[in-house]
Amino acid sequence: MKKLVTKMSVFGSADSARKEKEKENQKFVQSINLDDQQVLQPSQINIGPLIGKGGFAKVYSCTLNGEPAVAKVIDSQRMNEEMTYLLTNECTIWARLKHRNICSFFGMAPTSQAVLLICELLPDGALQDKLEQLRDKRAAPPSVRHLVTQLQQISSGMEYLHSLDPPVLHRDLKSANILLAEGGDRLAIADFGLARYQAAQGKKMTAETGSYRWMAPEVIRHEEYDQRCDVYSFAILAWEMLTYKVPFTDMMPVEAAFAVAREAKRPAIPPALADSPTYSPINLMLTTCWHQQASKRPPFSAISTALEEELHLIDDVQSSETPEPAIAVGE
Repeated sequence: MKKLVTKMSVFGSADSARKEKEKENQKFVQSINLDDQQVLQPSQINIGPLIGKGGFAKVYSCTLNGEPAVAKVIDSQRMNEEMTYLLTNECTIWARLKHRNICSFFGMAPTSQAVLLICELLPDGALQDKLEQLRDKRAAPPSVRHLVTQLQQISSGMEYLHSLDPPVLHRDLKSANILLAEGGDRLAIADFGLARYQAAQGKKMTAETGSYRWMAPEVIRHEEYDQRCDVYSFAILAWEMLTYKVPFTDMMPVEAAFAVAREAKRPAIPPALADSPTYSPINLMLTTCWHQQASKRPPFSAISTALEEELHLIDDVQSSETPEPAIAVGE
């Protein structure tokens, strides 16, 4: 009888602990001030195969109310104060974003063991993987029209982020954080773990934030920075998409950062592309957007306009070069 009572006591204690942890996770989700439809119930989610994992989270394909989605399952037992802060920041910003070229945030669900973050599934993977495939195949450079179309989508998403009040800085724009859908025709910006609202003038944000190979010189140098740091990263991303290469592969990341910040080093544009009149608008955009002085980089509103104008110009030229259709037999 005594053993039975002890067993029941242990089970009761474990059950009580689970309920307490679930309450804590519910309180955490509530603290993010999500819209009602973004506070999800575990019963709405059906977890599928594992597709990735990180330090304190695993990523699964899933369904939300029967529709395909992605679940980031965050182990609440392993979350410390810093992780809680970072996750709160990420979800607070991401939950308020709505744009075709930004991966959609669907909501969060608390359980007794984890917090589930549910977002849009972009089934064609990361742009980084696509570029690696093209590099391995030694594929020809992208057509200017194809590249401009893709860059226009990324610029549109970034223009939206920077138009918010206060502006949202992504701070980690690179090919690994661009996801693909619709057979690769749709590009969407993802991963808002390092995103921040623009600080008030005179207040500094965290230095050396992001990935060194894509990081703007003023961020590396611990100087005050603003939205233009994302414009620099966009230029390095555009170089990736033009060449299919990883920037500064002949250097360690920290070496690359030092060369960028102190020597104004930039990844080289291959001579065949640098000397080509066809690619001259892209090359001009790169050199303008990765200017060493942040104040001389254009805002994304100007970049989007320039890319749209370039696309119209390309289409007009191609249209004028298209021969008249032959007259159909019988006319």
